[in-house]
Amino acid sequence: MTSSDMQLEDLLNRVERLNTYRSGGRRAPHKPLLLLVAISQLLQGHRRLSFSEIEAQLLPLLTAYAPPVSSRHQPELPYWHLQSDGLWDVEDASQFSRQKGGFPRMAAIRSSVGSLPDDVAGLLESDAGFVSRVVRALLEEHFPPSVHDDILASVGLDIEALTARSEGVLRPTGRARDPGFRDSVLRAYEHRCAFSGFRAALAGTYFGCEAAHVQWHAYDGPDIVANGIALEPTIHKLFDAGAWSLTDDRRILVSANYTGSDEAVARLRAHHGQPLRTPLAGNAQVSPEFIRWHRDAKLGGVFREPALPL
Repeated sequence: MTSSDMQLEDLLNRVERLNTYRSGGRRAPHKPLLLLVAISQLLQGHRRLSFSEIEAQLLPLLTAYAPPVSSRHQPELPYWHLQSDGLWDVEDASQFSRQKGGFPRMAAIRSSVGSLPDDVAGLLESDAGFVSRVVRALLEEHFPPSVHDDILASVGLDIEALTARSEGVLRPTGRARDPGFRDSVLRAYEHRCAFSGFRAALAGTYFGCEAAHVQWHAYDGPDIVANGIALEPTIHKLFDAGAWSLTDDRRILVSANYTGSDEAVARLRAHHGQPLRTPLAGNAQVSPEFIRWHRDAKLGGVFREPALPL
């Protein structure tokens, strides 16, 4: 094993042995979420992050994926305590004024800047395949598989792209995904499925809908609201598989080739010919240009013609 391999394995061991807060069986995924945010930002070229930047990204993640609390989540705790794992630095930390218990005063935290240590950042920047291993370790150790994709989308990490890059495989476009695409589309549609109207929330956090590209990102589809729809996961998969598409005036087209159980068929066919829900005022509706790509196989689309009659 080379010295470089040893460094990578040491870092992976530190990630896998992350010292998270324990109280009975209560989970505390605060540090893993902070690391995922920091890794995503590093890959976008941002090594140093102010506490306010961390707080803005970490609070929604804690609300969605950490156990509920009676008052408010405290992103300052992982921001400070992750230093003890050798995976985080807070600049000039030794000079911070302290409270009675030894924790820094919030004024000092709020004016501070944190980052992954230089050696950690260097290893991650040099090996996309290793980044994928680290991210998967964080997800598998601390979260159920059902939310892995949601967390990755929330922090703006694309594991498939990282894996492909490490194996020397190029995407057709070679473009990075815009991490803001998901949030922009979900906000535009108020976290409601544009096909079915489904919307769910728990403790004020919406879940259950995804941002779907109409013209796929891998085939030159831009990361803009005009090329996006908020969809339930199953409806999203059926859209990507070509079970349904849209007319130019955004009415739902169901493929005549779509079959399944009575319930599955009835659910899709009940929406055939109905208009897609529109986004909030001020947001672009789905562009016919991208709809035509999805609907027309000659343009590269996936819709399984013919459609049911309108």
